[in-house]
Amino acid sequence: MTLIFEVMRGGGDNLAYIVGCQKKKKVAVVDPVASHAILEYCRDKKLEILYVLNTHGHPDHTAGNDTIVKATGAKVMAHSEDRPPGVDKTLKDGDEIEVGTRKIKVIHTPGHTSGSVCFQINNKILSGDTLFLAGAGNTRFGGNVGDLFDSITRKIMPLSDKYTVHPGHDYSENNLRFARTLEPENQSIDHKLKELKNASRNGHVVMSTIGEEKKYNPFFRFTEPEVLESIKSEFPEIEESDPKEVFRHIRELRNNW
Repeated sequence: MTLIFEVMRGGGDNLAYIVGCQKKKKVAVVDPVASHAILEYCRDKKLEILYVLNTHGHPDHTAGNDTIVKATGAKVMAHSEDRPPGVDKTLKDGDEIEVGTRKIKVIHTPGHTSGSVCFQINNKILSGDTLFLAGAGNTRFGGNVGDLFDSITRKIMPLSDKYTVHPGHDYSENNLRFARTLEPENQSIDHKLKELKNASRNGHVVMSTIGEEKKYNPFFRFTEPEVLESIKSEFPEIEESDPKEVFRHIRELRNNW
C-alpha cells in the first residue's frame, strides 16, 4: 500500500505536507499554508482531504486552515495547549489519527510553543518548528528553552536514525552555516551544504534523517568537545557539565547570529 507524501512550498520558506493513503485516496494536510496548491493537487489526484493537522498555532502555519476547510469540510486538529481558531478536535501525546489504512502518531514536543507537536507516519517525522535541518525552533514567541531541550533529548533523539525529518520551514543553509561557526572542522556540515547547493539548482527541498542530524545539528551535539569549546569561548562562565545549560546558550547564540 503506497504512502502518499508530498511537500508543498508556501510563502517564503514555509513547508506544508500532504500525507495519507493511496489505496483509499484519503489524506491529511499538515500546516497547509500552500492551501491553493494543496487543493489543486488533491483535485488532480482525486484525493479526499479528511483532516487539517497543525504542528502549532502560529499564523504562518495555520493561515491556510480556513481555505481548506471551506473547500473540503476537513476537520482541524491541534494540541489542546496551542489550539488555533476553528479546531474541531484537540490532540495529546500518543494519539493516532487514522487516514485510510495509514496511522499518524502524535508526539507532543513543547518548546517552540507549549502545544507544539510532531507527526510520525511510517519512518517520517513532520517536525513543524520543533526540529529543522541542522536547527531547532526558537522559543521567543510563547516557548520555553528547557521544554525544547527535553523534547529534543527525550522525544526526538531516541527515534530511529533512519527516520527522515520534514520540518515546517526550510532554514537549511543558514542553520548549516551557523553550525559551522561552532564546528568549523566538521566535514558532515560541508557535505550537507554541498548537497543543498546541488538540490537548490533543481528546486528540490533537501531533507535529512535523525542519524544525519546527530552528525551536524548543534542542538543534538551539545556534548561534543568542539561545540563545548566554541560555547565556552563565547560564554566563559558557562557550566559546561550541564547539557541543558549548554543547549540554552546554543539557542541564544543562534537567536543573535
